[in-house]
Amino acid sequence: MITSKRHWVKTLLCATLALGTAGAWAQAKPPVRIAAINPLSGAGAFDGQLALEGMQAMVAIINANGGVLGGRQLQLVTYDDKGSPEEGVSAAKRAIEQDKVDLIVGGWFSAVALGQKEVTRDKIIHMVTSAQHPKVTEEGHNLLFRLNATSTMMSDRYGRFICENIKPKSVAFITINDDYGRLEVDNYRKLLSACNIEVKGNEFYNRTDTDFSTALTKLRSQNPEAIYVSAINTSQGATIYRQLRQSGHRGTIIASAGNMNPKLVELSGPALEGVYSISLFSPESQRPMSRRWIEQYGKMFKNEPSFIGSLGAQAVEVLAGAIEKAGDPRAYDKISAAIRGQRWNTLLGDVNFSDKGQAMQSIYLVQVKDKKIIAVNN
Repeated sequence: MITSKRHWVKTLLCATLALGTAGAWAQAKPPVRIAAINPLSGAGAFDGQLALEGMQAMVAIINANGGVLGGRQLQLVTYDDKGSPEEGVSAAKRAIEQDKVDLIVGGWFSAVALGQKEVTRDKIIHMVTSAQHPKVTEEGHNLLFRLNATSTMMSDRYGRFICENIKPKSVAFITINDDYGRLEVDNYRKLLSACNIEVKGNEFYNRTDTDFSTALTKLRSQNPEAIYVSAINTSQGATIYRQLRQSGHRGTIIASAGNMNPKLVELSGPALEGVYSISLFSPESQRPMSRRWIEQYGKMFKNEPSFIGSLGAQAVEVLAGAIEKAGDPRAYDKISAAIRGQRWNTLLGDVNFSDKGQAMQSIYLVQVKDKKIIAVNN
């Protein structure tokens, strides 16, 4: 009887130890570490924060569902590129060489993405979110992907809408003084001139500018019916829109692609009412993952969900799916092939990638009405 009891106790102890060991093993599974490189200080700080929040909300959803690869949690390692190509390159090197991350999401500004892609070439999967310059993917590499549409893809879609729906007799531009800004104004000069819209001129501004009154006064003196504002971050964009109305412009304002978000609408005030833009994010989407992400985002953050945040979320969503298919977060050739090899059903809709890693997905027209961003049926 005593022997039997001892045997039972011994069996129970062994089972308890086995369960404890299994639990510890499950808990000890290493996380999949994703570098999140965004502008968290400087002119693009608010936009970089939105991108990071979008990623964090999607990570929370995926981890709540068990993570990836049978229980490995996703973990974000954050870096501040300060909106500077030099800082972006430094952050990518640190992520790869010192912190040994598994994958990288980075390149909010085109200039930053163009520098980072040479650091990540042949070394690590690199998902670019919002950068629009075509050279990012045209001169990219096998492990690099971009979610946002290129500036050329955006301008082709938006240019038709401007010609067919807004129909200004004349237009002038204010654009960022870099490769992206120069390409932006060149694209629209050609597209709008082709439908007989007179292009009256362009004024450049710099990434660190805070006062645009001189440039806007010059544009106003040309008396254009519409002014196209190429604003790549929220703080500068809001200032430009307000100062444009303060300068006396009562004509049409056309907002550039990809920067329309609730905070921009709030900070710009009446200056943005009725203004059109173009985006990959439809705030009225009823897609299940889109609604789930918006709900999770609302639980975690005070900001409203935005286009910028949705791209960060989509980056995490696609990478998580590709890791599952590859079976290993470091099997980069398999992850690359998985990303290119199928159409992905994401919070932004269906997306597939070209041989060069460029995403192909829906582009929506949006407009500010009653201080809200709404989708436009066109």
